[in-house]
Amino acid sequence: MNSGGVDCLNPVLVGGTGRSGSTITGQLLGQHPDLFLTDPPEIRFLANDHGVAEALTMTRGGWMTRRKAKSEAKFCLERTKTLWFWRAAKIGLHTSITIEEVDALGQAYLEDFGRDPVAASQAFTYAIMRKVAAPAEGRRWVDTTPANSRISEQIEPIYPQSQVISMIRDGRDVAASFVAQTFGPNEIFASLRQWEKRSLLIHQATLASRTGRCIIVDMLDLVDRDRENTLQRICDFIDVPVDPGMKAWFDETVNAENANVGRWRSQFDEETTKEIDRVYGEMVERLRAQGVQIPLES
Repeated sequence: MNSGGVDCLNPVLVGGTGRSGSTITGQLLGQHPDLFLTDPPEIRFLANDHGVAEALTMTRGGWMTRRKAKSEAKFCLERTKTLWFWRAAKIGLHTSITIEEVDALGQAYLEDFGRDPVAASQAFTYAIMRKVAAPAEGRRWVDTTPANSRISEQIEPIYPQSQVISMIRDGRDVAASFVAQTFGPNEIFASLRQWEKRSLLIHQATLASRTGRCIIVDMLDLVDRDRENTLQRICDFIDVPVDPGMKAWFDETVNAENANVGRWRSQFDEETTKEIDRVYGEMVERLRAQGVQIPLES
């Protein structure tokens, strides 16, 4: 399965709008004996804002953008050594690699970035992922950074053979879920606006990626409406059989109740719920007009 010896060159990148099922999908894939869910499950330094993929993309922009690319690469390294290195005691790149190793890799990354930004970005990313995915022992690794879907075309030059699973979900449930968290927008209509923007970005990134590299999966299909076929569709996409242990975990763990399907209907007062529905309807029409796949209604 591993096409790159020590380096896994064909990872499975799971993403979405956030709060849309990327975590549970990654955990599900991690039950398969041929796959390895990274630890941390969201590596972030590749796909998040000011990450490796974004810095590389700037080298392909206009003259002014290209001038800023090296500064963006430096900022990416700084965030890799801080924000994404230590997120919590057991969450972050620090669980797999030392800060001294990241610093040494980063200096080589910056030195080579101006001469060959693609090769520099690949070398930096592959070296870190060798550490993070060392327990995989040759299996394909799976990452669940939500931004994977929103910039899938920007990641493609770094991992041309990667495959992307984009999870979509009723935006009202996405927004309601964000409001209940300690991160992201804490106001329902701001959360809805973020969902609309991210849904469009996923659509545009999918179109810009090579044909057949990305698949869009509705979370409601996976957890409730079309469970067996959706699981099979995901496995067919990444070319693995449905494993019995994976299927048992799926049957026991993945369900509509655990996914809080329809939470937006009971989380707010009646007047707010009606306004959420109205605003969401307008967003759906705008997205549909641009060709975006609209999630099933919860």
